Amino acid sequence: MTTFFTLLLAHLLADFPLQTNLIFRLKVAGNMGLALHVAIHVLMTGLLLQDPAQHLDLLLILGVAHFLTDWIKVRFPGEPQWPGFILDQLAHLSAIVLLAIWWPDVTTVLPLWLLLPLILFVFLPAALMLLWVWANDAQQQNRYQQSRPVNWASQRLLSISQRTGWIAVVVVVVCRLILLW
Repeated sequence: MTTFFTLLLAHLLADFPLQTNLIFRLKVAGNMGLALHVAIHVLMTGLLLQDPAQHLDLLLILGVAHFLTDWIKVRFPGEPQWPGFILDQLAHLSAIVLLAIWWPDVTTVLPLWLLLPLILFVFLPAALMLLWVWANDAQQQNRYQQSRPVNWASQRLLSISQRTGWIAVVVVVVCRLILLW
């Protein structure tokens, strides 16, 4: 079960706070940007693994699965965007579940008592990102164009989501540095 939680935390960190506006624009612009985004996923996962060199096969398959999922999403964007956002996250979650089944004995650098609260905490940026996507979709509809809450959400939730998640990124990096010491 720790494999699942480790992969989930790495995914949430890499797909939300670590996917900055610049990374997103590069990802949409071409395969090199997408490869950078995937490399961030693989590095974050490796950072969370006790011995990443022992799990190069897992990291490679994770990277390929993430690349293919995001490649499809970038090539076939939909309107409104929120259903595509949810389908993309479900595809990533499915890959994480399958990888956790295939590699059940992966050890993480974080104890479970820290891993689980971090996952819950990083769900906040993910939820804020979903609300931001929905607000942008809602602004396309005439009845929400003058809505102050929708306009506020469209303008502010992205940056709040990204800044909130960085707290968890710092905790993970500090824990990894302590263990390397």
